[in-house]
Amino acid sequence: MRSSCCWMLPPMINQVPGRRRSHAGRSQLATELLLTAYAAVAALVILRTLLVILQVTDRIWLGSFVFGLLDPVTNLLDAVPGADRPLMFGLTAADLTLLAPVVLFPLGLIATGGRRT
Repeated sequence: MRSSCCWMLPPMINQVPGRRRSHAGRSQLATELLLTAYAAVAALVILRTLLVILQVTDRIWLGSFVFGLLDPVTNLLDAVPGADRPLMFGLTAADLTLLAPVVLFPLGLIATGGRRT
C-alpha cells in the first residue's frame, strides 16, 4: 500500500493545484491591467474636470490635448437634453456624468473586495 492519500486519483486530478496557480497569475495580471487602465482614464477625466473648473481653454496645449481626447465622449453625453446646462463650478451634467464612474468604480471595488472564499 502507498502512504499517499491521493494514490487512487487519476493524474489529471492531481494537477489541479498547478492549474490554480496559473489561473491566479492570469487573474492577477488582468486585475493589474484593469487598474492601470482605470488609473490612466481617471487621471484624464480628473484633469479635464480641473481644466473646466479653472476655465482653461483648448488654446493652451494641455487643454487642447485633454479636451481633444475626451471631447468625443462628452459630445455623446451632450446629446442628452439638459446635459449642457451648468450645474456647479462651471461643470455641466455631461462633465459630472463623466466624473461619476471615476468615483464609483473604486467604491465598487471596496464594497466587493473583502469577500474571499
